[in-house]
Amino acid sequence: MPIVTFLPSGKTCEVPSGTLLFDAARQADLPVASSCSADNVCGRCNMQVVDGAENLSPQQSTEIKLLQRDKNPTSDRISCMTRVYGDCKVTTRYW
Repeated sequence: MPIVTFLPSGKTCEVPSGTLLFDAARQADLPVASSCSADNVCGRCNMQVVDGAENLSPQQSTEIKLLQRDKNPTSDRISCMTRVYGDCKVTTRYW
């Protein structure tokens, strides 16, 4: 099973392949910014991928539009739209 590491805390979470990054962070007892409750609308749950971007689901056009709308780098990921398929390390601006 993939291991997600959350920086800077170093907390890790082992999750089944295909788990949303949003759910992995919640499983690790970390706060996730969201005003839409993971309904793929607000874009506030964006995270920066430090390592393992290749182990995440490909970005879809909706995710890219949300990132651009909020002037976030397109290398960020909207955690409620991103599935984990292998080990990765992520962080956010609010942890």
